[in-house]
Amino acid sequence: MDTPLKGALDGTASAQTYAQQAQALLDNGRYEAAVAAADEALSLEPNFALAWLIRATASKALLRLTEAADAFGAVLTLVPGLAGVHVNLANTYAELNRLADAETHLLQAIVLNPTLAAAHASLGSVYMRMGQYYKAEAPSRQALALDPNLTAAHQNLAGILAHGNPREAQIHRDIAYGQKQIFVEAFPGAARTALILLTADTGNIPYKHLLPHERYSLVKWYIEYAPAGQERHLPKYDFVFNAVADPDVSLPAHAAVGRFAALCTCPLINRPERIARTYRSSMPAVLGNIENIVVPQVLRHEFADGNLGDAIARGEIPFPVIVRPAGSHGGDNVQRFDTPAALPTASDGSDVVYATQFVDYRSADGWYRKYRVIFVDREPYPYHLAIGPDWLVHYKSADMGSDAARRAEEERFLSNPETAIGARSMTALAAIAAELDLDYAGIDFSILPDGSLLFFEANATMLVHPEDDPLFAYKNNAVKDILAAVNAMIERRLQARSDR
Repeated sequence: MDTPLKGALDGTASAQTYAQQAQALLDNGRYEAAVAAADEALSLEPNFALAWLIRATASKALLRLTEAADAFGAVLTLVPGLAGVHVNLANTYAELNRLADAETHLLQAIVLNPTLAAAHASLGSVYMRMGQYYKAEAPSRQALALDPNLTAAHQNLAGILAHGNPREAQIHRDIAYGQKQIFVEAFPGAARTALILLTADTGNIPYKHLLPHERYSLVKWYIEYAPAGQERHLPKYDFVFNAVADPDVSLPAHAAVGRFAALCTCPLINRPERIARTYRSSMPAVLGNIENIVVPQVLRHEFADGNLGDAIARGEIPFPVIVRPAGSHGGDNVQRFDTPAALPTASDGSDVVYATQFVDYRSADGWYRKYRVIFVDREPYPYHLAIGPDWLVHYKSADMGSDAARRAEEERFLSNPETAIGARSMTALAAIAAELDLDYAGIDFSILPDGSLLFFEANATMLVHPEDDPLFAYKNNAVKDILAAVNAMIERRLQARSDR
């Protein structure tokens, strides 16, 4: 707590008594009662800054984030120079996804107290959430200059440097998770506790919206750093959510998940042996016998084994080919090569690449369409449709916000996917879901002019999130269906265990 707050606006004796009660209740985790006692103090002395701070802290613990932000703001109105309160308000704004407001208050905190390491670390985190990695590195490094053991700053730098400087990224991962592997987020009112298996590397399932705080407390376990026997000393949990989902990333984590899964007696979402089948290069064999789908040929190539062009020739993969680093998603560093002569002859930052046969999927109207469906407990749920002018279609780059007609087409797909893509394609999707046999996964695909489904990729790393932008609010019914299906699946697993 900032020192200037201790003597600021002490309030009447009665208000102080209620504030003392509120502080004791807060310290004992009785957050609702702490809010009530703080409100009693504020009813007697509305400008009692300490009571506002207690109310803010308790409200944040209760996930009443808007209330918490308002209360932290009240503190700063009364005592503007409190750097620590600026950080608390900024972190609350970050949870509300008000990232610009979070940035503003963190910059104010740093002006007030340039040596506050937590402010620099939080600023790095906010820039990362904004996607501004080039701005995130400096405050993260400054945080470590002030506090070399600050886990959050090491985590930030591990993420920032993962692609540009993987060796240094590994150093920061080792420091962060060598010190601590288990992070507990307990939320009042949550009926269930999920043990989430995570890798400190990239390739985790984005689970934030799948396991909302209103319903689930979380035990996050960075499993590749777990010392022997740590599984016997984990906090209590109801089920396991395996978020280690990209077989191309973090082999130690996959091995650790496999060892834990062999001993686990709780419901486990996404068995590791099924995740292991989702290499891009495995898909032609896994899905190739399903009717009405086209699965392009794929080669997984390690440059240490020789020339990429020679490997493609041996695999008899026709040109054009798409080359992407193994473990990359979202179109990062993806290139199309129309002739063997244009192929890279050596690694360009990635030792392993995929070479995939390119199949032209342009529709008759000149647009390229990429559909995404999420599989929950082997049932398909539509999630989005990106329509763009270029063959490398991704939702952000497609600029769907600029075209009402394309958004209307996406809405029709979300409302009635069978009408949009045809009964044959829906049957093919159901068969793909059954073959993958994952509890949670997703698929990207298109529809060719003859009505067949062109497969792009299927894996468990795909993000589902609600839309804040009113322009895309029509997507949220589909998102709600997916999130409800995830919750229903978890409850079925828990009920089945109870029945046994």
